[in-house]
Amino acid sequence: MMYNIGTTMMMKRYIHILVALGAVFCTFGANAQERVYVSTDKECYIAGEPIWFSVYCMADDKGGFSSVSKVAYLELHTSGGVFSTVKVALKEGRGCGRMLIPLTVPTGNCSIVSYTGLDGGNSTEAFAGKIITIFNTLSSAKVPEGVEIVPSDLPVKGDGVPQVGSNVFSVDVQKDDTGIEGAFPVSIRNLSDKGIRFSVSIYHNDELNSLVGEWGYNNTSLLERRGGFSRSGRIDYAGEVIKAKITGRDNAAEQMDGKLVYMSAMGNTDDIYVASANGNGVVTFYTNNIYGTRDLVFEVVGDTSKAYDVEILKPDHIHKSVPVPVLKISPKMREALLQRSTDMQIARRFEADTLFNLMEMRETSFIGNVQPHIYNLDDYTRFPVMEEVIREYVKDLRVRKEGGETVLRILWDTRAKALVLLDGVPVLDHSAVVGMDPLLVRQIAVYPRRYVLNNLVYDGIVKFNTYKNDMGGIKLGRNVSIETHKGVEYPLAFLGDGVLGKENYPNFNSTIYWNPTAEIGAGETFGFYCAKPQYKGAFRMVIEGIDSQGKEVFFTTTFNL
Repeated sequence: MMYNIGTTMMMKRYIHILVALGAVFCTFGANAQERVYVSTDKECYIAGEPIWFSVYCMADDKGGFSSVSKVAYLELHTSGGVFSTVKVALKEGRGCGRMLIPLTVPTGNCSIVSYTGLDGGNSTEAFAGKIITIFNTLSSAKVPEGVEIVPSDLPVKGDGVPQVGSNVFSVDVQKDDTGIEGAFPVSIRNLSDKGIRFSVSIYHNDELNSLVGEWGYNNTSLLERRGGFSRSGRIDYAGEVIKAKITGRDNAAEQMDGKLVYMSAMGNTDDIYVASANGNGVVTFYTNNIYGTRDLVFEVVGDTSKAYDVEILKPDHIHKSVPVPVLKISPKMREALLQRSTDMQIARRFEADTLFNLMEMRETSFIGNVQPHIYNLDDYTRFPVMEEVIREYVKDLRVRKEGGETVLRILWDTRAKALVLLDGVPVLDHSAVVGMDPLLVRQIAVYPRRYVLNNLVYDGIVKFNTYKNDMGGIKLGRNVSIETHKGVEYPLAFLGDGVLGKENYPNFNSTIYWNPTAEIGAGETFGFYCAKPQYKGAFRMVIEGIDSQGKEVFFTTTFNL
């Protein structure tokens, strides 16, 4: 990780981590355990729909939210095994995310197993997670021994949604209010004397949800969804810890101990880290969380003609779930499934990022608050050679030849090289950037400050950003490897304001409102406008969360639109 140098002192990242970890374990306690609880926007889905998550990470010894781990892990288990793992970034013990159910997922019930890296070792007892139901309307695949066809007239077994603390909230839904066209106001009043952190969902309580709910799959409430894991010794204190195994491709026995390795994420971000390999060729990067599925670029410092294989190491722990109940399917679900499948396909066809709400994220930039000098090249007369562009327009930079090497330097009294980033990826050979086609570059940003990357000092940063974020097609050395990595989910919500005013958007979403990280003080009111969908029917609102004393709260109500 990289830090800029202040006027009085400079400290490296690993020192911060060691000091922080010492303080953490002094206060957290040797026997305390982090427990992760999950609420979702609903309980019944079809393949192709999103699952919206809200995550609560609690310190088991105190009953409050944990400030230790910054990543939670959710595994979706069926009776046939784990079919997906999701990482969720945490801030003060809270997080959220969105997972699109793959169209290849078989029909069946699944349990959500949740944990942190700190307390995510092998299972000491089976995890009793929330049960969600997934139907695949585009495939006949079913979870092995996980689905049972039952007669339509089989008797009802009761509501599967727990009723806990239903007297905590008072809810008012003004369905006919015209304050905002295409939306209706909802107010939630906290009747208790405690603050509450919660999720709130409003979804179409269609026949499919009603029929699945009759079988009572979710008969455990929020804080009962728990199990035991051994302590792993791994902690995502600042963000996800990424470990990679580096092996010489030309010489597998090559000594890797002490070799510096850069790791960066493509996409014009500030996800740049460097660390040294140990004697086994394992290098550990303490990230501030890398969001989304990204291509990670690994570069071993040294001879660019040497090639290396990179394997991102994943923890190998056994996580057991209690037996997942068999999903009962009745012929009377047919019409409801067909309608939900149609609505899902419409939603996927018109889905766009602008429809979602990006919730609060932790600041992850190593650059800090330094304001760069920006050069948007479309504002200037274009030159066909990058060196000419730099000499004529970018007053902060100079191109130098030193010992036969092309070097970019920022104009100040120093001899250190600048750190050159091309679409977020460090380019140690500056001649590769100086020699690229300037017509592919959209912007040059110069940060005129000193930065430290591990034990390397750079006098400033120069960011070259291309139009396509594809590094302009430059040729990388053999010492560079690219691996795809699934990072933490973006903290997204669906508050519905993104669909308001869009006359051509067909709002057939099953979930019409989802706020995963709402908060309300004692006696206070939480209000919002909910966008109306383009269909009529019964809707259900579910409020689920934890109060300031670590106790669970739950409220549900239904209404018609």
